[in-house]
Amino acid sequence: MKKILLLTFATIALWSCSSDDSNTSADDFENGIIMSIAEITSNTIFNDNLDGNLDINLEYRDAENGALLDKVDIFVTFLDKSENIGDSTSAITQEVLLRTVEDTSFSTGDNSFPVHNLIITTQDFLSITNNTLDGIATGDEYITRFEVTLTDGRVFSTNNTANNGGLISNFNVITSVE
Repeated sequence: MKKILLLTFATIALWSCSSDDSNTSADDFENGIIMSIAEITSNTIFNDNLDGNLDINLEYRDAENGALLDKVDIFVTFLDKSENIGDSTSAITQEVLLRTVEDTSFSTGDNSFPVHNLIITTQDFLSITNNTLDGIATGDEYITRFEVTLTDGRVFSTNNTANNGGLISNFNVITSVE
């Protein structure tokens, strides 16, 4: 009997894990949005120069072919994972608003969806968190979070992701310091 229950449980567990939401389209829902990263050009900053950056193309989809988009707020959090290296004592470690990207900053991409090229330079990361090159070290991270506001006032981010009524995305991008 134990073997039958174990086999049944394993089958159910495997079945429930086999869903693939990566091909979800705007036609699959009525109330939410999809924000995805269409392309990553760069996602590294360096602890000894200002050459690195986060350079990604964000692709947006909704049930009205992009007409619901009002703005995207870009938030940044500094994670000091090398506390014994460098002096980041004055760095801000709480999430801070870096900038707001208005709907007019999006253009039609290769897939006919609205796309925005987001570039956050090393200097942007340092300035918004009151940090310096001396305050970051290999292993530290910057987390970039996106919050989408629609024209009807609804707001979607990591705290309300779901199919049909929320957001489908990986709404945090981790940029590592090397």
